[in-house]
Amino acid sequence: MKILFYFVSLVPKSFFIALVDIYMFLRVYKYLLSYKVTLENIKIAYPKRNKSDLELLSKLSIRESIISGFESIYTWGRSDHEVNNKILRIENNFLVNNLKANGLITVSFHNRSVDMLLSWMNSQQTTHSLYKKVKNKALNHFIKSRRESGNSKCYETTIGGVRQIFKALKNKNIICFAADQVPQRGLGEHINFFNTAAYTTTLVQSLAVKTLSPVIYFYIQNNQDNKLCINLKHCSESIYDDSKHKLLVNQDIENFINNRPSDYSWEYKRFKRSSGLVKDPYKGL
Repeated sequence: MKILFYFVSLVPKSFFIALVDIYMFLRVYKYLLSYKVTLENIKIAYPKRNKSDLELLSKLSIRESIISGFESIYTWGRSDHEVNNKILRIENNFLVNNLKANGLITVSFHNRSVDMLLSWMNSQQTTHSLYKKVKNKALNHFIKSRRESGNSKCYETTIGGVRQIFKALKNKNIICFAADQVPQRGLGEHINFFNTAAYTTTLVQSLAVKTLSPVIYFYIQNNQDNKLCINLKHCSESIYDDSKHKLLVNQDIENFINNRPSDYSWEYKRFKRSSGLVKDPYKGL
């Protein structure tokens, strides 16, 4: 399967982007479920924006999601060294080495290609991560094996997987996972995200409180020149206070998204278990 992704990755990114722009110009994207979900999510997140602004941001987000899909394919088909060469800059690269001695919790979210981001991290460190299973068995096996490069380990997002990363953290390893996925029932709480009570994982806060391991955010983003950069940032020490944990992670992720909202993958049904909405925003799409 890697050979297939390698041949696709031979297409110059600039040429692929040109094809995407033609596709967007033809407005075919408006018929996609991903666009409809994106538009609904952006309406919830930015209720004060007018209709044309909401539609424009949704269009830009779909465009960037397609391009980030190409970035994932490139990651699957190339070596870590080749993938890392596509990243212009790493902000605060020293944080991982400075904080990893007693175990480290690294928190990400679905901003551009998660696979490119994890590929970079695994090329620097051995990690233990959580992932959501892909329905296609062959593709799922391939992605899992790719995410386990360099002796890293990858576990499905289940109670068993959570136990594995807790064990890894206690053994002073680095763990990685995205904190914006909608967790299984019973594994989260309703916490404000863009002023909506979204069903949210509390795994970050729980692990931090139980182990006192340091927590950092890491995510990939385009800069002003449309060059890929990886950002690493400290998490506030208040995450270790269980009485204050509820809003912290969602607020931080919300702030990161607001820096460049078109980079975020709005096509996930992030508000599907929200308690504060009058109706299911995705019903009938």
